[in-house]
Amino acid sequence: MIKKALFIVFQLIIVFLIFNVSDTFAHSPHDVISILEISPSYDQDETLFIVILNKLLKSTDGGFSWKEIVRGLDNESMLSSIAVSPSFQFDKTLFISSRGDGIYKSQDGGSSWFKVNNGLGNLNIRLLAVSPDYRSDEIVLAAGTKGGLCKSKNGGKSWHQVIDNSIKVTAIAYFSGLKKDHILVGDLKGILYVSTDSGESWRKHFQIPDGGAVTSITVSPNVSSDNTYFVGTEKGGVLKTVDCCASHVALNNGLTAKHITSLAISPDYETDSTIFAGAWYEAVFRSDDGGKTWKKYSTGVTTDRQADDPRFKSPHFRDLRISKTFGKDRTIFLGGFDGLFKSTDGGNVWTQMETLSPKPIVGLTLSPGYRNDSTVAIATFFGGAYITDDQGTTWEVINKGLKSSRLSDIAFSPNFSSDNSMFTISNFAFYRSTDRGNKWDRIKPSLHKRIRSIVCKLYGKFFGKPKAPRERITFPLVIAISPDFVSDSTIYLGTRYKGAFRSVDGGVNWTPIWNANGGWISSLVISPDFSSDRTIYAGVLAQGIYKTVDGGDTWHPIKNLTTFAERHQLYSGRLAISPNYGKDKIVFAGTAEGLFRTRDGGKSWQKLEGLAYGGNGLIRGIAISPNFDNDETLIISVKGRGLFKTIDGGATFAEIGHDLITNNHSVRLLRFSPAYSIDNTIYGAGEELFHSTDGGNTWKLIPRPIRYENKQHKQDVVHYRGNWEVLKDDDFSVTSVSHSNLAHNKAILNFVGTGVSWIGTESNDQGIAKVYIDGDFKGYVDQFSDTRNVTVRSYSITGLDYGPHTVMIEVTNTKNPESSGYRIEIDAFDVAP
Repeated sequence: MIKKALFIVFQLIIVFLIFNVSDTFAHSPHDVISILEISPSYDQDETLFIVILNKLLKSTDGGFSWKEIVRGLDNESMLSSIAVSPSFQFDKTLFISSRGDGIYKSQDGGSSWFKVNNGLGNLNIRLLAVSPDYRSDEIVLAAGTKGGLCKSKNGGKSWHQVIDNSIKVTAIAYFSGLKKDHILVGDLKGILYVSTDSGESWRKHFQIPDGGAVTSITVSPNVSSDNTYFVGTEKGGVLKTVDCCASHVALNNGLTAKHITSLAISPDYETDSTIFAGAWYEAVFRSDDGGKTWKKYSTGVTTDRQADDPRFKSPHFRDLRISKTFGKDRTIFLGGFDGLFKSTDGGNVWTQMETLSPKPIVGLTLSPGYRNDSTVAIATFFGGAYITDDQGTTWEVINKGLKSSRLSDIAFSPNFSSDNSMFTISNFAFYRSTDRGNKWDRIKPSLHKRIRSIVCKLYGKFFGKPKAPRERITFPLVIAISPDFVSDSTIYLGTRYKGAFRSVDGGVNWTPIWNANGGWISSLVISPDFSSDRTIYAGVLAQGIYKTVDGGDTWHPIKNLTTFAERHQLYSGRLAISPNYGKDKIVFAGTAEGLFRTRDGGKSWQKLEGLAYGGNGLIRGIAISPNFDNDETLIISVKGRGLFKTIDGGATFAEIGHDLITNNHSVRLLRFSPAYSIDNTIYGAGEELFHSTDGGNTWKLIPRPIRYENKQHKQDVVHYRGNWEVLKDDDFSVTSVSHSNLAHNKAILNFVGTGVSWIGTESNDQGIAKVYIDGDFKGYVDQFSDTRNVTVRSYSITGLDYGPHTVMIEVTNTKNPESSGYRIEIDAFDVAP
């Protein structure tokens, strides 16, 4: 009786919670700046390099806009360090290291890369440092992650080891001037080593007591005369020497943080005595008296508590980089877990820079009736969903009803021409539209199922009963729709951490069918004969390939893909199944070690060496011709190398679309037209969308607008001044608008493009706003209307020179005489390419 009574109480409590507590959840880090470097001639070229999500990005406008660099960077492992030649303005040289693929070099300002690993005994590199006299001596140092230090005297052409593997070097600093042959390194144990012969020989110099690892070393620009350098440590704050190595003094007055991650010294240190220290938790400290006293500067800097999560254990702030003309421009950059920050007043105030563009495409789908309707839809990482019905000439943003603009995939119903149905996914949500994307409905488990699931879990926790299956869809990554959807209404989702889900009613209800051993299901492909063979293949990151022949009820690993391929990751979209699978049993698998093919339904696999693409390349995308039975055509995208095509089922490959990789366009998604045998049409997507009508030999960029929502997921790129509130409704783009009626409140968007449209609303209680473009007043906008209208173009301008611009909306607290209010509403901004 007591248990029964408690169970009823549990039910009542859970009902209350469901109706009164909104969902909260953490997100995986996505704008972590793992590497930051600045051009030595920043005052002239405004060039920066960052690594984010293991992608190398370059900016030539001071961090305002970014371009991903891919040509030649075929690394599988994580990028770890960037070193720029001090003569970058002239020689355009820089290096980048990785934790497994060695070192890459660029001689064209970072536009293309090639490996320079000759003589390196270990390709797991932690840190790089280029000589201040690189233009004449071509000296580069490379510290191994597991220990040791290597030196090159010829710009990376060859390497030799100068410190053995027992020493794990964590910081490197060159001296300059009369002491240019001096180099100082620090290690994981807090020991400093010095070389006086340009790094050929080393001696132990100083042991920092109780300081932990040496994290950073910075040397005075005038070290030849002032003998000064600073050392940042893991546990002991900052140390300074003014007698060039003889003694070291801790200088921590005002420095409340002892874990220093980076040091940056003013180029004018001789006159301004200024030095900056980045700290693990506490942003930036500045000293204007040579380190005697410190003051914290963090205005405008933000943190993300997820950095402290045991899964990441990452510093909140990592790298500081200072302009060589700091005395004039006062510019300094700070990279960390929550993004990139810039100060142009010596660190007093910081501004977060946009590093995550809404442009990258994560889902690409063509209508089954593409030949007749020319319809294509895309899902983006931060900009929501878009659709075109004229092959990309015009676009419509389709974000109504979405709770988030961060999507993972998108798909048309196989019966789209009749049912107008589309599907998309975001974190924790599956969406269905039955009107071509004009409005999305978020599909949730029915209320009674949610209550039953939660109650049973709690009951099981307290009384030892089995837990109910988890019904909530968590982090879906891929959508796979049954080819017999018209009759079976079956859809599958592959998720991150939570396995696979299945719906047999068109997405209304979902059942978890497989946990994928807690891995990431990055790829799902369904047999074209699914109604009879019930076959699905799943790619799981770092685990391999699994197969089911009963529609997903049971899954079995494919164990003979070859041992090295099994242990390497399978990336999203890297499985392709033959449209004639029922007869030929062909499946292709793209791995970090090349392309594999099975002709017997996964029983045995053959590696397709493909000399043209390098054989062991990291396959980022695969697409198979719908007419494969006749044309044997397959296209693959290889990281850092571009696109390759086979017309003999994988026996040989030839490069296609060379201009794409030459111009640093990375294509990760590939889709053939359903009528490829007639139209030779293929679409490819990465950050941009491309279109080929000659079988992939040449490609054309498809321009499209970029949607910036009023509230962007995680990184708000619309900056609000004053008191703005948020109003939610499913009829808004991503279900919210920002509004204010207070005079002089402003909303500002910095963008790169040729035009911008303010997407707003109208009603009988809204007011008048001012619009400014690049600081110039453009006119008034009256949002009054007798009827309520949403997602309207309140203001639009075109014909701007392509480049950085700013649009500003200012509330006036004035109104149309017929309006009953002064409110201004901002739903989104659309930027013209």
